[in-house]
Amino acid sequence: MFLKKKSFRNKTIGELNNYNSYRPFSWTAGIAKILIILCCIFLVFFVGKYVIKWAQLLGGYIGKWTVNIVSKTMWDDMIKDEFWNINIMIVWFGGQGHAGSYLADSIMVASFNPKLWAITMLSVPRDLYVYNKDDNTIGRINALFSRNVGRGHNFDTWAKELSSKLEEIMGIKTPYYALIDFDGFVSVIDTLGGITIDVPEAFTDYTYPKNEMQIMTVHFDTGVQLMSGERALEYARSRHSTSDFARSLRQQLIVQWVMNKLKQNWLGNIAKLKQLYADYIKMVTTNISLKEMLGMVQYADNMKHVFSFWYTTECSNITYRFSYPWCFLYTPSKDLFDWASAIIPDWAEATTVWFYDYTKNFAFFVAHNQEYLIENQKIEILNGIDKNYAKSTIKKSDWFANNLAVKLKKYAFNIVTVQNFAQPLSWTTVYVLGTGEYQNTIKTLKDFINIDDVVTTPDPLLLQQYTGADLLLVMGNSYIDQLVTTPFSYYK
Repeated sequence: MFLKKKSFRNKTIGELNNYNSYRPFSWTAGIAKILIILCCIFLVFFVGKYVIKWAQLLGGYIGKWTVNIVSKTMWDDMIKDEFWNINIMIVWFGGQGHAGSYLADSIMVASFNPKLWAITMLSVPRDLYVYNKDDNTIGRINALFSRNVGRGHNFDTWAKELSSKLEEIMGIKTPYYALIDFDGFVSVIDTLGGITIDVPEAFTDYTYPKNEMQIMTVHFDTGVQLMSGERALEYARSRHSTSDFARSLRQQLIVQWVMNKLKQNWLGNIAKLKQLYADYIKMVTTNISLKEMLGMVQYADNMKHVFSFWYTTECSNITYRFSYPWCFLYTPSKDLFDWASAIIPDWAEATTVWFYDYTKNFAFFVAHNQEYLIENQKIEILNGIDKNYAKSTIKKSDWFANNLAVKLKKYAFNIVTVQNFAQPLSWTTVYVLGTGEYQNTIKTLKDFINIDDVVTTPDPLLLQQYTGADLLLVMGNSYIDQLVTTPFSYYK
């Protein structure tokens, strides 16, 4: 349903560029490139201290220019998926000396679109039950990683197994992984000089694991505060005072704050980047090569959009006010899982925990249709269905707008309110009220509902009445006709 973009399977972006823009070999151009690379190497490794001084005098511009030149001339292409996104699995775990040494403490996939400078991050709860083909059992996804790594500490093999499982759940091909242990995390944050975090809500955790045998109390007040590596780790890991889903959000926010710190103070400082890389290789087990990392540097300073999602059970299909764009899981009865707390996908059962149709729809959609997320237009949904027409098809017109709003919110549309329209309409219509054109949002809406007309110059009375929205989506009688051929579903 959502696979609309042109596919270029098993191609890197470099291969596609070569295919689309072939030029005969030029000795002059080749020699020029070699000279540029040699100059950059000389700047980085022999006169780095002077570059740093110049960068400081000129506000960091020369340093950033040097790093970007090196990035663009000495880099290797990273593998792209069929929509040109770079996808990386990120797993945090304790490591030796920490309780549950190899339990996956955090599991997420970051999907980066180099063309839009946008990242979509998706977290999976640790208690999600999955099928383990290795021993034909089901269990928590975090234990899947722990049990297999603990056998022989073969991180590469079992990281790829976990990545394969996430591909089943999300439908996103993830060729890269980064496994981060707690001690390394602390070291990198301290190398950065700490990170500034705006804590939105105060909380206290009375059972935070101090080490393998003890617990301690940690507390966080609201507001902006500078955190050391250890303090940031406590903020990221605490889960007993809040939900596992709130914890996933905190971990994603820390990733964003680290990126911001790099952009502000580090990308133009080669000496600091060297120290950061030294800490990085200590803390991270990864299959991303150094040259591929260099290639990513050119994007880091221009990162514009970060979207955070995490699969959760904490929402409702009853009203759009309590629905969120990640509610595709539920908590089944404990007696089906030997009285253990379990989380499984909507419409899955104890014998079919691998039912991932809807989780895949969602993840694939928000990772590969980031244009509408960037626009983030406020949408008001209005029910303009004639009740007599609805009765003639043996359908009630009540709750149509609310149900559609729930569905669209599940897929991260910015729905602000739901109302009845002043008069019945025959056709389902979008009225553009804001100052933009919003083509991407309207185009994406058409994946969910048949839109008959788009009115870019609406009646002035509409502009006066609906000032809180950028778009009005008015459901007409044609929406009833759509339901005859395509029954309504919250999930697809």
